[in-house]
Amino acid sequence: MKKLLLLLTVLLAITISCNKIDTSKEVFNIMRPVEVTPYDPEYAKTVIQKIYVEEFTGHTCIFCPAGAQELKEIMNEDPTVIATAIHCTSLANPGGGAFTNNYKTPMGDVLCNDFNIKGLPKATINRMEIGTNQWGMAPTQWRNTIAGIDRNNVKAGIQLQCTVNEAQQEIEAKVDVTIIKELPNPVQICLILQQDSIISGQIDSNSQPINNYIHKHMLRTGFNGNYGTRLTSNGIVSAQYKYSTIFKLSYTNTFPYSHIPIVIKNCSIIAYLIDMETKEVLQVELSNL
Repeated sequence: MKKLLLLLTVLLAITISCNKIDTSKEVFNIMRPVEVTPYDPEYAKTVIQKIYVEEFTGHTCIFCPAGAQELKEIMNEDPTVIATAIHCTSLANPGGGAFTNNYKTPMGDVLCNDFNIKGLPKATINRMEIGTNQWGMAPTQWRNTIAGIDRNNVKAGIQLQCTVNEAQQEIEAKVDVTIIKELPNPVQICLILQQDSIISGQIDSNSQPINNYIHKHMLRTGFNGNYGTRLTSNGIVSAQYKYSTIFKLSYTNTFPYSHIPIVIKNCSIIAYLIDMETKEVLQVELSNL
């Protein structure tokens, strides 16, 4: 078994170093190859199935403040729900007055298009497909959909440790993915940076501007592409093993579209594991900075 693990680790080091990863949208760097070790069964018993909500929104969307309030209430009731606000569509375009800021991102545009988001506010919940080529749900569907998810079918756990070098303006994120149950499809791990408490304009339900609206959990950029990276050469992982690696993000440069500075004390990192066949998010974790 030790020889098998050693061989597997060496092969992974070679394949990860040779993989070409799409860096056209995001700024990131893998600091070391993936390390594979046997999982900790005691840790596996403690893993809670968390829920990932991607809230598609825009500052000129009159129904979005009510959607944000609904999501806030859900998250207050259930702390295992983790959310990211993705500003997208023409309703997020910069304009005059209170709406000069641009909170759209290249990654958000890709996700909005790929998950066929039509009309705002909408949300994907664990990226579950709810109809043919349909993932976006209206706020009235969010609570019941979350309540209907089987929390006992825990397939993986994610441990996330993040450190910030403010002098270098870099974030280092160590991620451990423990595979608890056999996964038949390839998976990828995706890390993103999001920012809380951004005060800016927002249209209300009466089409009036709220100049000091507080935007929450806003997507700023990704660490490793729009859909993350593989943990093995073909994406297939084995049950009862832990896959560990480190990513680094530089936040010195202005991100595409946006000149809004990163306020690191208001930021958090999210890591989520994606089934690349079904597109579903299998597990998610958050680390505040």
